[in-house]
Amino acid sequence: MTEAEAERIDAEERFNFNGSIGVALLVAAVLGWTTRTGALPLLIGIAAVQALLGFAWVFGLAVPGRRGALILAALASAAADVTVSVWPHSQLGTLLAVFGLAMPTLFVHQLSRGAVRVRVIESLGGVALLVLTEVSLPALLQLRHEFVSARVGDDVSFGVVIIGFGALVVGFLVDMIVAAPRFDVEVPRGLLALLASTGFGGSAGYLTLRHSAEFIGGRGAFAGAALGAVVGLFGVAVAFIEHEVPLAEGGFARRVRPVLAVLIPFCLLAPVAFLLCLAIRA
Repeated sequence: MTEAEAERIDAEERFNFNGSIGVALLVAAVLGWTTRTGALPLLIGIAAVQALLGFAWVFGLAVPGRRGALILAALASAAADVTVSVWPHSQLGTLLAVFGLAMPTLFVHQLSRGAVRVRVIESLGGVALLVLTEVSLPALLQLRHEFVSARVGDDVSFGVVIIGFGALVVGFLVDMIVAAPRFDVEVPRGLLALLASTGFGGSAGYLTLRHSAEFIGGRGAFAGAALGAVVGLFGVAVAFIEHEVPLAEGGFARRVRPVLAVLIPFCLLAPVAFLLCLAIRA
């Protein structure tokens, strides 16, 4: 096997765009339906996505301290879900408190690893990212509660789901065709895909929010384009993580890896969408 063939096989194992597209469409369908159904179904959908993300993180990445990370992520997710349910109009303050209180536990987790305490910085950074993504997703439910009209809240949260996952899918499709110009020669993500994600976000934002009185005058298109660009950039960042972090042992890691390429960017998008939609609404 030549070096070029080995590099191609390694890239196929790390970047599964087809799998990521399938995951994005499936999760978008579930969350999109829950946003139209009510607050409780949306909360259940968020909890299911959080569980899927934690599962994929543990079995898809060879990050030290994965078992303890799963426990911390589960506790942080439960705390975030409870706070957005008890204080639905507290904006992002309660979620920020949850993440802040989780920070000391990250250091306790590293100390508890004992004799196997190796690659501490890598482990600490990885667990911190996992906790941050888990705590960020419930901001989607907070966004729904910030509008007086339940219908408007449903439309906005639904629009965020369509924009976020749709922009990721468009970016994957463009990169499958031509990943150019690349941000890095070894990472198959390009600027054209980012521009396509931005364009899709603007179109989806206009179509989903054009009937809302709070997003008149092109506000929906602007918000959609901005969110499409942000989730596209998050997708590129996750691609670099996929490139640098080794796969977990076993073939199952390759199957769950596409979940991370979709869920991490969308989870991080949720609080950005909350702030942006509230800032530009009429």
